[in-house]
Amino acid sequence: MCFSSIFAYLMLVEKGRRACFKRSPCTCCCTMNIPDIRTSTTGDFGIGREELVALTKNDDVGGLEQYGGIQGLECLLKTNLEDGINGEDADVVKRKSFFGANTYPAEKSKSFLTCLWEACHQDISLIIFIVVAVASSVMGLVTKGTRFGYWEEGGNVAVVVMVNIIVKAICKYSQSLIHNVKEEGRNMKVVVRGGKQVEVSICDIVVGDVIPLNIGDQVPAYGILITAQSLSIDTSRVNGDNNIVSFHASSGASRLKPGSEIADGSGTMLVTSVGICTKSELSQDIGNKTTLEEVLNEVATSIGNVGLAAAFIVMMVLLLRWFMYLVLIFGVKTKPRDVIEEVNQIIIIAFNIAVAAVPQGLPLAVTLTIFSATKRMVADNAFVRRPFACVTMAVVKNILCDKTVLTLNEDRCQPGVKEWVQLCQRDGVKVRMVTRDNLQTAKAIGLECGILDSDADATMPNHLFDGREFGELTDDRQRQECAKRIKVMAWCSPDVKLLFVQALKQSGEMVAVTGYVTEDAHALQQADIGLAMDIRGTEVAKESSDIIILDDSFATCVKAFKWGRSVHANIIKFMQLQLTVNVVALTTNFMAAVFYGHVPLNAVQVLWVNLIIVALVPLSLVTKPPADELMLGHLVKPGQPLKRYVKWKRLVFQGMYQIVAILIINFQGRSLLKSYNRGHAIKVKNTMIFNTFVVCQIIHQVEARKKGILSKPKKWITSNYLFMGIAGTILFIVIEFLGKAFSTVALNQKEWQFSLTLGFAEMLFAIILFVKYLTHRN
Repeated sequence: MCFSSIFAYLMLVEKGRRACFKRSPCTCCCTMNIPDIRTSTTGDFGIGREELVALTKNDDVGGLEQYGGIQGLECLLKTNLEDGINGEDADVVKRKSFFGANTYPAEKSKSFLTCLWEACHQDISLIIFIVVAVASSVMGLVTKGTRFGYWEEGGNVAVVVMVNIIVKAICKYSQSLIHNVKEEGRNMKVVVRGGKQVEVSICDIVVGDVIPLNIGDQVPAYGILITAQSLSIDTSRVNGDNNIVSFHASSGASRLKPGSEIADGSGTMLVTSVGICTKSELSQDIGNKTTLEEVLNEVATSIGNVGLAAAFIVMMVLLLRWFMYLVLIFGVKTKPRDVIEEVNQIIIIAFNIAVAAVPQGLPLAVTLTIFSATKRMVADNAFVRRPFACVTMAVVKNILCDKTVLTLNEDRCQPGVKEWVQLCQRDGVKVRMVTRDNLQTAKAIGLECGILDSDADATMPNHLFDGREFGELTDDRQRQECAKRIKVMAWCSPDVKLLFVQALKQSGEMVAVTGYVTEDAHALQQADIGLAMDIRGTEVAKESSDIIILDDSFATCVKAFKWGRSVHANIIKFMQLQLTVNVVALTTNFMAAVFYGHVPLNAVQVLWVNLIIVALVPLSLVTKPPADELMLGHLVKPGQPLKRYVKWKRLVFQGMYQIVAILIINFQGRSLLKSYNRGHAIKVKNTMIFNTFVVCQIIHQVEARKKGILSKPKKWITSNYLFMGIAGTILFIVIEFLGKAFSTVALNQKEWQFSLTLGFAEMLFAIILFVKYLTHRN
């Protein structure tokens, strides 16, 4: 009888508590003596996002008791431990807005129009070219009429530039699709809302949700355990500990983290934080050094400014010369129509000079190269989430590997891992291992994998280090010096791993780090390159990474390094070629404009060379996987100025030869053109100049592919068929059949021979460089 009375009383209290919650949740705080901590940062709720983050990370009971226990948190979050939130759309939206969404910083898929806008917006010179080209065409139509010949140059420039923009937009759009492939409905979760179980996307889980937990489920967000029935959770994918932990709800202090897997039993949890739960005290912002991307921007900006300055000088010189010649010397009165026509011609000349200086081919070549490489890397089990990461990989000199990436389990290493480690060590990439195992186990694995050379190596100062001691170091300089010497770190928790990454970066090192557990997210984000494991990795780790290793293999990590160095080397070659093209075209046009009032290389021709020769032809360099020898290539250290990336001697000698060859045609070519009238002779001469200019760039491309041309000539030809095919046809077609579009005329046999001889003479320079290459290799 007494027991029944007590039970009835408790049920009445509980019923009143629920009614209180449904009517006005926050009034419960007064009856339960829960401190009122609402401030401007807590909004409509009794607790703010930062307080919840701290509460989630704090596993002691006192951290929760200051809010009145889990019942107090229930009221502060305006939820119900049994019925969940009310489930109304407005409430869900408000919780997402205030506490954040259960998503991670992944790039959203972009529409093609967005990619088209970005292609224009990121390179404003393209828009300038189109505007000037259209303006030039309009002026030509006004002064000369609609006949073809007066407006086509501006129109052709606009077409070439638009093709450039569209190609880059297509690449960006394709990358956006590749890097955001999601299986719709794959990540769904049952939650309790309004007293009913409903299925929602994992991204729609909000703070205050009550989630049932059953065997095989993964914890989808940070939270606190409400109920537990024989509940056991595998936390290996959270912190790397290979053990199963029994959880109890009686103490109210059991914290759950995303990535944990329910091994046995069942229970319910209250969601307290969503998304990546950051640690402000550890996630310091370590600025990266100058990357190749920044160097490329510097190249484009520098040479573009030189071109604009040269164009302005030429325009002023020609306007002043024309004004002095007509008005001051001869006193000729001109008609407004003639003035407009002359000014239009001067603007076109200045425009041609500006176009000659802008490295339009380089951004396109880089975009196409990275796009091609990222697609091919998938075949090698490396999924690149951030495209430029494959370039950054080239200059990374440290890789922090979890033991699980190097081994198959606790008793041996992956097959061939020692050879891959030795390849990295030989080629300047220092492999460092981190593990939560003890010093003895860590030493044994380090020796077996080849990270430690011998027992004596393990006894060297700081080569084998205890992660607990590393985490206790307070002096930043001491920690940095210690980090540079560590080869194997035992007892390494995710927090210590993050400190290890930060210390290496602060000491000037470029760092790649592997990870697969939830708490690796911060280290993956802080590293220059984050490599997440796909098979064992959690969604948190993957979304925090730059590259996902699809087979969880260290060999794939090394392949990613090789791809990075291959792409890096190719981009440097493109930059060298692009600079040569710009220097020659700019110098030639500038000298011709100042001394003769015309330019031999017009804007369409220069843009065509940029689009085809500089951008599309180099794609043949990335049609095959990189060789092991690329790991040995000389790399420029990050942070070095532009001059360290450019082979200046080669640029000067090749540029000077091409300029001299063009000037020879400009002056000596007249002896071949005596039978032509003056107008046609100028067109033939300019066509020969263009012909020679293109051939010189093709020879430059051959020199970039010198490896294997003598030792395996047949293989070299077959492996470079794309290059040979493009180079062998585009020049002839343009000159013989596309004369109107490119302002060229057909050449006879002697004119072809004269211009091609000067162009192929650059082969002598390529042969000299090739002999030097063979001598250096031997």
